[in-house]
Amino acid sequence: MPDHQSSTDETSHLFGNKNPPVRVTTWRIPLELLKAVGLTLPVAGGLYGVYSSLKVTFCDTCPLDLYTTYIYTLFHFIHTCVWIDNNPGKTYVAIVFIIGMVILMLFTVLEKERLKNNYAAGDTCLKPVAIFSKYTWLIRFVSFLVFPMCFVNSPFAPSDPFVDPADPTVTWEQLLADPPYIAFVVHYFFYLLWQLSCALLAIESSLYHYVRGTMPFFGSCPTVIMIYLCVTVIFFLYYTVWIVGFLCGVWIPGHTSVDEDGVVHNEKLGNFIMYGYDVLVIGVPVFFSVCRTFGLGCKKSEDWVITFSPLKKEQEN
Repeated sequence: MPDHQSSTDETSHLFGNKNPPVRVTTWRIPLELLKAVGLTLPVAGGLYGVYSSLKVTFCDTCPLDLYTTYIYTLFHFIHTCVWIDNNPGKTYVAIVFIIGMVILMLFTVLEKERLKNNYAAGDTCLKPVAIFSKYTWLIRFVSFLVFPMCFVNSPFAPSDPFVDPADPTVTWEQLLADPPYIAFVVHYFFYLLWQLSCALLAIESSLYHYVRGTMPFFGSCPTVIMIYLCVTVIFFLYYTVWIVGFLCGVWIPGHTSVDEDGVVHNEKLGNFIMYGYDVLVIGVPVFFSVCRTFGLGCKKSEDWVITFSPLKKEQEN
C-alpha cells in the first residue's frame, strides 16, 4: 500500500471519518497598534543612536567628532541623521529600523485592504480615503522597503577642501566628482522616501478621521483635523525644498549659515523644522493610534482577523 494512502487511512481512523476536519488558523490584528509600534521603533533606534554617539564622542579612547561630518559641514548644525550614521550605534539602529519598516509595510498592505473592504461594504464616506490609499499605498510600501539603504550610504567626512554647493565658483562637474557629496545625495534620497511615506501615512489617517469623525478628542471638530493635515503638507514641502536648496546651492529663506565670526544663524529654526516634522508625522500619529487602540478619547478601534484555510475546492477533493 502506498505511503500516502496508509497515512490517509490512519488519519481517517483517528477522526472517525474519511474527511478529517479542516484546520482553520486565524490571526487577530490590531491595526492601530501595529502602526504605533512600527513608527515607534525608528524613534527608539534614533534615541539609542544619540546615546551611543554621545558616549563615543566623550570617550577618550575612541573620540568621535560629530562636527566634522559632511552633514554638519553642509547644514552647520547636527541633523538627526548624524546620530545614526556612525558605529557602534549604527548597527543596532539599522536592525531596529528594519524591524520597524517590516511592521509598517505589513500595516500598509492591511490598511489598504481594510479601507477597500469597508468601502465595498457600503461605507461610502470612505471613498476619498480609499482612492488616496489605492494610489499611494505602493509608494509607501516601496519607500519603507528601501529606507534601510540610508545606512548603506552613510555620508562621511567632507573632502578637504570642502566642495560647498553654495559657493558660486563651484561647478556641477566639481560637485558630481566629489565622493562625499554623492554619498550624501544617495543617503538623502532614501531619507526623503522615508519622509514622504510618513507624510502620506499621516495624510491618509487624517482623511480617514476627517470623514468618519473618529479622531481621538477631536472627532467632533473636523477643522482641527484639516489644520493638522494642511500643516503636515506644508512642513513636508518646505522641509524638502529646504534640504534640496542646500544641495543645489540655492538660498532658501530659513537656511542656516555661518558668518565671519563663526556664529551660526537660523540654527533654532533648522532644529524646529527637523524635530517639528518628526512630531507631526510620527509623534502625533503614534499618540492617536495608541488612543484608538485602547479607546482613550474615542471609540476603541476594532481588531481585524486574517484567516488561513484551504480553498473550498481543495477541501471537497
